[in-house]
Amino acid sequence: MRKRAGLTLIEVLVVVGVIGLLAALILPAVQSARESARRTQCVNNLKQLVLAAQSYHGSMGSFPSCLYLHPAYSKAGRAWNNAGWLALMLPQLDQQPLYSAINFEIMWGSTPVTGPWGTAWSPKVYGEQNATVRAAVVDTFGCPSDPSPRVDALNADEVMGREAAGTSYVGNVGSNCLDRAVNGFPCADPMLGDLTGGNGVYWRHGSRVSAAEVTDGLSNTFMAGEQVMAASQWNAWVHANQSLASTALPLNYVAPRGMTNWVWTYSFRSRHPGGANFGLCDGSVRFVKDSVAFGVYQALSTRASADAAGAGE
Repeated sequence: MRKRAGLTLIEVLVVVGVIGLLAALILPAVQSARESARRTQCVNNLKQLVLAAQSYHGSMGSFPSCLYLHPAYSKAGRAWNNAGWLALMLPQLDQQPLYSAINFEIMWGSTPVTGPWGTAWSPKVYGEQNATVRAAVVDTFGCPSDPSPRVDALNADEVMGREAAGTSYVGNVGSNCLDRAVNGFPCADPMLGDLTGGNGVYWRHGSRVSAAEVTDGLSNTFMAGEQVMAASQWNAWVHANQSLASTALPLNYVAPRGMTNWVWTYSFRSRHPGGANFGLCDGSVRFVKDSVAFGVYQALSTRASADAAGAGE
């Protein structure tokens, strides 16, 4: 009888060890390739948004505004409904049916907004008529590198406690202050609650900015950048106050007080190693490193401060 050949225990262990070593060597390369693909898609999404804003500008004479509780931007006979810049340019993103489904006479949620801005101006109509649009996931608004849930109930203002779809991309408010006493970083006036408008491209109270007003140069001014949806309660794409960010905080700043304190999270961040993508007003997309000097970073967010930001990378 012939004895059947087989592997000894030592040989099996050697094979297993070799396989494990190869896996350890290959896995980082695979993960890097996957992140590269996700980052490419993220750049493409952001590119679509800045080009859509340019298309909107071509039709309307300005970049889209926000309608956050500001009667000057309501249509005749209608209340304003806190529509953000992403909601207003849905037609330019081939989302006309979704845009047509918005009832601009109704706020995004049913929780009455309190405070001076909630009572000082004309009456607002609260309700859930826009709940379907509010929870609609638009693929272009999500970065594949952002692992956050695409729909959550961690929202603010009249959407508090209600489900809404988020966005990985937020409009550039500028370097305006959130809460100077709390944040402790240099920032520009006015504070975010002011109605007069900021030094960026978007303002939650409805300022309209045209390309002619971007005197620092379209290629040197952020239009929008990334955020991590789960890092903040302010992430609903439909909403004027939740689809914006300021450079009052450094890029990828780690909030010490958690996501519920908006003054620590109303800023730009991403899950990409080393930095985040930003769309500029000329339609290009740039990767800005975490190591960017804070002054340069803020200069890139201002539209007319006569500050030469340079490459900012």
